[in-house]
Amino acid sequence: MASTIKIHTKNYDSVIEGQFLTGFTDYQVAIDSLYPLINRLDIQRKIQNETFYKRLEEDLKAGCIMPPLTIAFIEKKDLSLFNVVKFQSYINTNIKKGFILDGIQRLNTLKRVYDRKDLNLKNPIFLNIIICKSRDNLLYRMVTLNNGQKPMTARHQIEILASNLYDFNEIGLKVLTEKEAASAKGKKFFKKSDMISGYIAFLSNTTSLENSKIIESKMDELIARKIIESNITKGDVSFTAVIIELSRLSDNDECFQWLKNLNNLIGFCVGIKKSISTIKKTTPNRFAESLQSFEEAFEKFDVSKIKLSRERRKLSQYFIENYVDLKNLDPDDLLLAFNELD
Repeated sequence: MASTIKIHTKNYDSVIEGQFLTGFTDYQVAIDSLYPLINRLDIQRKIQNETFYKRLEEDLKAGCIMPPLTIAFIEKKDLSLFNVVKFQSYINTNIKKGFILDGIQRLNTLKRVYDRKDLNLKNPIFLNIIICKSRDNLLYRMVTLNNGQKPMTARHQIEILASNLYDFNEIGLKVLTEKEAASAKGKKFFKKSDMISGYIAFLSNTTSLENSKIIESKMDELIARKIIESNITKGDVSFTAVIIELSRLSDNDECFQWLKNLNNLIGFCVGIKKSISTIKKTTPNRFAESLQSFEEAFEKFDVSKIKLSRERRKLSQYFIENYVDLKNLDPDDLLLAFNELD
């Protein structure tokens, strides 16, 4: 009988509202079934120089026990009644759908030792396994797992998981990379980098993380901290719901042009979490009318006294967040409402 992944314990993670399992397998299964999972990610963490993991290679040959790998699954079905036996069957049946959240470098090292035929394939390797319903919750756990590790930044982690967990085109939103966008002039699309910025704003619940003045290492620290502090796992609105509304509203060209502006997009992704029920009931044409009032009010600010990009992010968040109260205001009344924020 072929080796399989064995599950020992199951617990419920109330923060990410998902199942947390512990288990183990052997090196042969790790090579055959787990190592291929690292290729499921479109954007890999850069593989470290082999010399960096030379010590681990020697330890593996000597029979060391590595720290547990962390594998994750997205499963919308309710598995709360599963016992350990059912979870074991589920994991082995669905292993090709898993993601490696922590342990890519260790698996690569294991594969190098295996290729050199210096490995006892019966040695055990231990596993932490996460199963949750929400992509956003899984990303939260990924950030908390990897925060502080180098060279993978928090933004990079988000880009990796978003690329694999969100099929924007399937949801109805055309999203292109910078390279793809260069040959798609005249077509209606969002830039992938802008969508990642919108997702970061959504996860962190702030519009203040789009700032080129802050050095990258500090910004990365702030992104991770704000996501952890934002309590995203307790939110009622998923980013999928935000994408659906972006797609629906973008059927109107005026709405699309407004949302394509990165600062507006960031404000929208944060603000809609408090107003999505109202936004859902708003037609694209009616939304476009309210955006005209927003723009007329915004144009009345003295540009010499404000930082335009920061002010636009802040006010677009405020406008969308309070859409039920602000949608019918004329430009002058809206300007007064904006002015009271200061």
